[in-house]
Amino acid sequence: MKKIFLLFMIAFFAVGLVACGGGEVEDPETLIIQFVPSSSVDSAMLTKVKSLEDMLEAELAKAGYEINVNISIGTSYASVIEAMASGQVHVGFLTAQQYAFITTEYPGKANVLLTSVRNAYKAQIVSGAITEDAATIIANANAAGYDATTDSNFKVSSYYSMLLVRNADYAQYQTNGLAALAGKHVGTQSVTSGSGYVYPSFLLGQNNLKFVTTENPNASLGEVRHTVIGGHQNSVVALLNNEVDAVFTFFDARFHATAYNGWLVANGFAEGDYSKVIAATKVVALTTGIYNDTISTISSLSDGLREALANAFIAVIATPDGGAALAIYNHTGYLKADDADYDGERALYEFLNKDK
Repeated sequence: MKKIFLLFMIAFFAVGLVACGGGEVEDPETLIIQFVPSSSVDSAMLTKVKSLEDMLEAELAKAGYEINVNISIGTSYASVIEAMASGQVHVGFLTAQQYAFITTEYPGKANVLLTSVRNAYKAQIVSGAITEDAATIIANANAAGYDATTDSNFKVSSYYSMLLVRNADYAQYQTNGLAALAGKHVGTQSVTSGSGYVYPSFLLGQNNLKFVTTENPNASLGEVRHTVIGGHQNSVVALLNNEVDAVFTFFDARFHATAYNGWLVANGFAEGDYSKVIAATKVVALTTGIYNDTISTISSLSDGLREALANAFIAVIATPDGGAALAIYNHTGYLKADDADYDGERALYEFLNKDK
């Protein structure tokens, strides 16, 4: 099925997409896919990645698309985005924020196809279905008996950052909402951490609050002092030890078999009983959903090919060989995605770039 000449030449150019006389889209003879892995790729992993070509071609053929597939490793997200915007790459593995970037800066050039998934927390499951209602999730997470575990039968395409406080301080947030955070001292992760800082800063901005590093934040100006605490579980321990007034961590960082043993033993509890950590804290707020990695395509691909490609990736990752190849991203499954799901990501992108 492979055309050796085409496989050589596509390193330099992509087969153009042109409109037929009847106005129908003519899909490329060779589908060019680029990855940008978050970790280094050795020769063994590259071989696995390239093996996806045959797997995807076989699945596409089942759907009636006799099309060559070429997969390569891009040098950066920026290079992949530029190549997609110019039509030289047809499919790119992009983070949610990179998808927000391309759809904001190059409107109409790309559409999300799939999102990777993770197991849902039980707090997100109501009457056998996933809920995205923040108030419901928070209430479930604060309910007696909640254990911060997940259910592998339910998959979600995003996760949250949560604002966590001690039980003794919870009432003021119930009364005043996030406004009660003004003037307080909050533990965060580094400024590049999505759930530990970036999305929390967006949440504060939506509520007329802002992070500062001064020791005496001005509550009347909506200032919230933040201190970087390395490790999400370490920040929870800092909260429990009254070193900070609140912390932002991923939902739900309280689930951990050993991270809290020092605090548990010091307070007379058994090692591994992280339920005591849950019982001592309350979730105040959740950020907007932090969406998982995407598989996105250029907009000029036909709807039929996009549908066939989505089904092909879903089928391939469910196989041992396909799952091993896609372990380059730690992906374990995919769901079909909708562009509207990324409105929050675009709002965050604009918030982060408002001064540029």
